[in-house]
Amino acid sequence: MILMSTVVAARASTPRRMRFPLALAVVWLLLAAPAHAQRIELAGRVTASRTVLGQRRVGEARYVALSDLFYRERNAVLEVLDLETQRVIQIQTRRSTLERRFGVAQGSAIAVPQAEIVRYRDGVVGLAVYESAAAGTHRVWYAELDARTGKLGRTTDLARLRDGDQLQVVGADAAGEAAWFAITTASARSRVVVLRRLDLATLDVSDPQRLPLAARSANARNDHAVQVHAAPDFSHFAVVEYVEDGVRMAPGHVYLIDRATAASFAIPAPPTVYGVAFSADGAYAYLGSAQRGTISRVDLAAKRVDKQVAAPRYLHHLVISPGGGKLFALASSSTYAVYDLPDLKVRTDLTHAPGIAPAMVQLSGNGVASLDGTWFVVPDAEDRRRKPAAERGYVIARFVD
Repeated sequence: MILMSTVVAARASTPRRMRFPLALAVVWLLLAAPAHAQRIELAGRVTASRTVLGQRRVGEARYVALSDLFYRERNAVLEVLDLETQRVIQIQTRRSTLERRFGVAQGSAIAVPQAEIVRYRDGVVGLAVYESAAAGTHRVWYAELDARTGKLGRTTDLARLRDGDQLQVVGADAAGEAAWFAITTASARSRVVVLRRLDLATLDVSDPQRLPLAARSANARNDHAVQVHAAPDFSHFAVVEYVEDGVRMAPGHVYLIDRATAASFAIPAPPTVYGVAFSADGAYAYLGSAQRGTISRVDLAAKRVDKQVAAPRYLHHLVISPGGGKLFALASSSTYAVYDLPDLKVRTDLTHAPGIAPAMVQLSGNGVASLDGTWFVVPDAEDRRRKPAAERGYVIARFVD
């Protein structure tokens, strides 16, 4: 309405020969004014089996894992999403194939193994396979399946875990050279995180980083919990201890690791850090606090937090844009924020497109961004009043620079 009154006023005071050019100029400005260049747009939807969610980066940017291993009658099934073709790739093998190689006898029955997808490349899916044992030491293998035939390929021992130990699949690099795992061990006196590297050409296992953690006390249930995040090129890692305001628990830390030098340092952990991102040049790490609604910038050379800005509450993901110049902050909300990098000075708040908004409003960590920052996959919203169907939908969103 304001713009229209301005045009009318200009028309009344402008000579007749000038009216058309002026009106044309106004229309041109309206058409030429770009929408927000940085945005999230709906790219598509897919349907997959309803399973325990296992969204994970699995090497090449075009693929993400949708599920971990699940059993359907006599078959063992995994699902990978091809983002470029928007096709769900279902890999199946006989349940007996895994039972014979990795199963554990328990009386007259066999405890079937569980598995997480580590990588997918050239029609081969790599798995971290967990021995199902009631107590004691648990073996973990790396194993490969042919996605076309379901035949078991290369295998190697990956870890032996005691009760209380945790193994996290950190991810596989885009070049197909290595996969990374984090093993957390805890005793009455100490806790240690080991970064384990699996050479995907030779299947050699090495431990390039062993990180002792400071002792914590108070809330024993949560104080041991750590989550390991990696830069897309796996040049840097962040080991994040869980901290929450309003809960009786000890202070925690975020440990930043430079893989090239094996050097590390620690900073106090903001509460509920779920979103972690590394700048493309390796100069900064960004930590998002879901509870406080803040983003902290860590100067990796100076080894300190040098800036903190306001962010959406209930923040779950920080994603660097494909071009590296923007930071997307995603929360359980119908809106999202975009920041200029590296200084976070300019913040733009935008509303999710109608096709994306319902899924993002219910977002609670069950989403995954591709390694190159182009794609984001999240389970679609569902009506909780209805009985869950055998399948569920996924929203594929695209980050636009």
